[in-house]
Amino acid sequence: RHIFEARIGIRLQRGRQRLTLHGWTRDFSESGLGAFVAEALVLGELVTLEVPLPNCDKQVIPAKIARVLGTECGFQFTALSAEQRTRIRAALKSSPGDSLSQQGTMTTSGYRRLRSRLRFSV
Repeated sequence: RHIFEARIGIRLQRGRQRLTLHGWTRDFSESGLGAFVAEALVLGELVTLEVPLPNCDKQVIPAKIARVLGTECGFQFTALSAEQRTRIRAALKSSPGDSLSQQGTMTTSGYRRLRSRLRFSV
């Protein structure tokens, strides 16, 4: 997992209502991402993520909610094309910044940057 800071779109349908929410990513990998989301999401809920990657179009990725802890949510990708996987690898390889340790903890400088960026409006 790598620190990846970007505003994302989260599309979902609840009953007849289609919702578009926004979140702020904190980490990113080939299998999913972690993000802060102001609105309540439900564990297991299916969503479509709109993730901006450097040097390419916004990626539209189906995912499910794998973890919810307050406003912190974990998204597991459910259908990632080979092209999307390649683009994600390239983005992670070229992105400056810290990566998460094997224990899943963030470095101090990465945490400070993330906390300072969390002041966003939804």
